[in-house]
Amino acid sequence: MAEINTEGLEALSYAFLRLEEGATAAVEEMLQAEADIYKEQLQQAAAGYGIKKTGGFINSIKIGETQQEDTAVYKIIAPEGRADHTADYGGGYSNKANKRKGKSSAGNVRYAAIGFIFEYGTSTLQARPWWTQGNEKAEEPAQNKAMEIYDRYVEDSFRD
Repeated sequence: MAEINTEGLEALSYAFLRLEEGATAAVEEMLQAEADIYKEQLQQAAAGYGIKKTGGFINSIKIGETQQEDTAVYKIIAPEGRADHTADYGGGYSNKANKRKGKSSAGNVRYAAIGFIFEYGTSTLQARPWWTQGNEKAEEPAQNKAMEIYDRYVEDSFRD
């Protein structure tokens, strides 16, 4: 007759729990490392296009907190805040208000709007695709860094 032996099952269960906890930490580390690379490349691309009226725009590119939606985990990297200077980035005139598009009446244009205007341009301002260029330059190094962290996690998990 067959015999069932459960010796070691608790240790195996504990090992799986340790792997899960380690994976959660590894994902957070991977996301942060990738976000740092993307932020640096976006800032360099913006600087390369001369988008530095006061330097505020480049410094406004920030990494948000980790977000989770179902099983997807991500960070948002985007310009945050408002310019502390008056800004007129062109765009022609608005027919309704008879004022220039892209200019804030209070003088505090959102950095995200400034980034959008520079990325796509206007009728009077040539596009400077800092966002596209920064993302393209960051893609491969960010993936390599994430894989390095993942490989280290896998090695550490199975070493114990």
